[in-house]
Amino acid sequence: MDYVIGVDCGGTNTTAIAYQLSGQPIKTVVTGPANLMVDDLRALNNVRNAVQNLLAKIDGTCQAVTVGIAGLRAYPFVERFRQQINVPVPQVNLMNDAQLAQIAKLHGQAGLVTIAGTGSVVIGTNGKRQFSAGGWGHLLGDEGSGYQLSRLAVQQLTAETDAGTLSPFSKALLTHLKLNSVFELIDHFYQWDKGHVAKLAPFVLDQATKGDPHANTMVETATTGLAATILQARHKGRWTATDTVNLAFTGSVLEKNTFYREHLMQALAKSGLPFNYLPVTPEISNAIAAVYAYQA
Repeated sequence: MDYVIGVDCGGTNTTAIAYQLSGQPIKTVVTGPANLMVDDLRALNNVRNAVQNLLAKIDGTCQAVTVGIAGLRAYPFVERFRQQINVPVPQVNLMNDAQLAQIAKLHGQAGLVTIAGTGSVVIGTNGKRQFSAGGWGHLLGDEGSGYQLSRLAVQQLTAETDAGTLSPFSKALLTHLKLNSVFELIDHFYQWDKGHVAKLAPFVLDQATKGDPHANTMVETATTGLAATILQARHKGRWTATDTVNLAFTGSVLEKNTFYREHLMQALAKSGLPFNYLPVTPEISNAIAAVYAYQA
């Protein structure tokens, strides 16, 4: 049996899936995070372990491995990384995780893909043009990401600590983390990697859906920033004001929370520009792009 492997790397985990050439999934392996600009050695180990695990467990011939990994655009040792994956496969293809999502979600159509998980980026294609907006990392951007929502939550707690009164939101945050004080949280915060920090995002979104005003302000801040990034990408695609542009959502923050997606679409609606929102399919991993890439 011939098959391909797709590897979708993220700030929280790496998902590797083997597919028949028809697109039928065979087996999945999940390892730890992989971001070249955060820790390239850990990224290499997690990608290599996932692929080797699949190769060892599947009876057949792997024709290609396609890896979508964050940080590739700025990474200076791409070819070395490819070689160090070190698997007996004819083709090992590396691309940015956003490019992987674009292939998986748009299936060759023109349009935009918005990724919001640990980080965020918008990538698009229109004819021969390939372009992106955002994706500058948690220190310089990542508007609308899980990391931003989490950072806003911690900043709310620190601001209220300085003011001398904690809101129900901040008290709930400490309870959620099973911590007694902001000082314990800050001690943890500066030791956590960005993927661990981003795990606070579901708490923020849960509080927002329950009507907490502070959490709703965080959601508004995040979705306004992400909407602005989407509009920047749309402008780069040179669509006119009357063109309806395909827009796909992916990443844990967008895929797992209808409330958040609705607020993002409301923020985009304020622009008056038309979008065609593609179905959200969290059950289909972006690793499926390996099949489309092999067939191209």
